[in-house]
Amino acid sequence: MRIRFKTVYFPENRGHGDARRASLANCSCELVALMDADDISMPDRFEKQIPLFLSEPETAVVGGQITEFVGSPEHVTGRRVVPERDEEIKAYMKKRCPMNQVTVAFRKKAVQRAGGYLDWFCEEDYYLWIRLALAGEVFRNVPDTLVNVRTGSGMAARRGGWKYFRSEAGIQKLMLQKKIISFPRYLYNVLIRFGGEVLVSDRLRAGLFRLLRDKDTRAVTLPDLAGNAGSLNGGSIPPFSVAMCVYGGDSPEWFDMALRSIIQQTLQPAEIVLVVDGPVPSGLQEVIRRYETICNGGNV
Repeated sequence: MRIRFKTVYFPENRGHGDARRASLANCSCELVALMDADDISMPDRFEKQIPLFLSEPETAVVGGQITEFVGSPEHVTGRRVVPERDEEIKAYMKKRCPMNQVTVAFRKKAVQRAGGYLDWFCEEDYYLWIRLALAGEVFRNVPDTLVNVRTGSGMAARRGGWKYFRSEAGIQKLMLQKKIISFPRYLYNVLIRFGGEVLVSDRLRAGLFRLLRDKDTRAVTLPDLAGNAGSLNGGSIPPFSVAMCVYGGDSPEWFDMALRSIIQQTLQPAEIVLVVDGPVPSGLQEVIRRYETICNGGNV
């Protein structure tokens, strides 16, 4: 099965929002799955989520659960569990972001109708889910772990500080203005975030993140990146795109693992659309060239 590999180059770094918008704009399929450049998709990720768009035609967004690891992919430290059904997801949205963005696939037209990815510091995804909910779109999360997410000591620092808090507080204000949440819920949400993002140290914040994770990871099956590629199921599943972004600070080794986890799926995408956000070092460029050859040459 040949997977088209499209590469879009930005001469200068333009940031996550612009890169995500460009990747979506260049996807030729109506169904689009997201993938980050340093995470690992489970080998049956697409087999578990893409068919739901056929069986549940009203559903616009399908995500799932994630595990988190430090260092080696086998060193799983926790599991972020999000609700599965639309009404549960929209209730959860009033407290926290209800979708694990790295697992998400969606109908491109629904996202475009809602305005697509718009700039909001570190909250582009939450902002998009809110707008889709306001538009009446239907959400779904599968109970399975779809992506193993790379974390580290820097995650807690990135999710703290005044700039991050102001962004999160702005999201809460938007939900208050749109009558998604009440004023008491707004006040509670903002105070909780102020304490967790401004008052505590990065080390304590990292500990709080661990407390919020499900520690039972025994059922998780990690992908075999040396395995064989799958194929589309006799053409019965509609073609779909995978949208990715990479920038100069990403690791070539991790990027390679992420791409391998995509092309070795039991249900393969029709295309991978990669936005290269600014200049990248030779190691990343070599990974890009290798997968352009593998995919476009048909030798998967």
